[in-house]
Amino acid sequence: MSSFKITMKDNSHQGIYQLEAAIRNCQDWVDFWGPVDGQMSQAWANSRMLMFATQGASTGPKWPGYTRQEQRYWLPIKRWSLGVKTIQPGGILRWNAKPQSQTKAEKERLWPSFCLVNDPNYVYTVTGNKVELGSAVPYAANHDKGVGAYTRRTSRKKSGTVTIPTPKRPLVRFGDPFIDAVRKAMMDLAMMQA
Repeated sequence: MSSFKITMKDNSHQGIYQLEAAIRNCQDWVDFWGPVDGQMSQAWANSRMLMFATQGASTGPKWPGYTRQEQRYWLPIKRWSLGVKTIQPGGILRWNAKPQSQTKAEKERLWPSFCLVNDPNYVYTVTGNKVELGSAVPYAANHDKGVGAYTRRTSRKKSGTVTIPTPKRPLVRFGDPFIDAVRKAMMDLAMMQA
């Protein structure tokens, strides 16, 4: 019989979770984590849906609201593109006229890359004892780390440009919903081994 101990710590540093179990004949964790359409992958996707719906609050501190520059230079473009006069609550990082929707909008890339296991940009890779979770959308890391910026003209009438920095809105913190799903799966696995 071999035992393991996994310590999960989310980026908010507000909690450290330790999961322990004894597993017979455990060679690697591929079977535990399962395929991209399996239970653990779906638990990750569901936790990301909740993260977007709560604007990050389900995984740690809530994401910051739109900055003054985003309100002035980014929101008009987003409203025009979506064909709406106002962005509904929960619209940060969603490219959807109804951001609480659990379906992909036509122009949306970031949300489905985290929340839909069949999206081509959804990342769930299991190799031996390593699991990679996230998104292949190139700008996802910018939002997660708060790096990069968006540059545009100030207006049609005036010359010049303005650069709008990307605020940090963490996307890959574990959060309690995902940690609870991992804990439950580990308990189930340990019970089956008993």
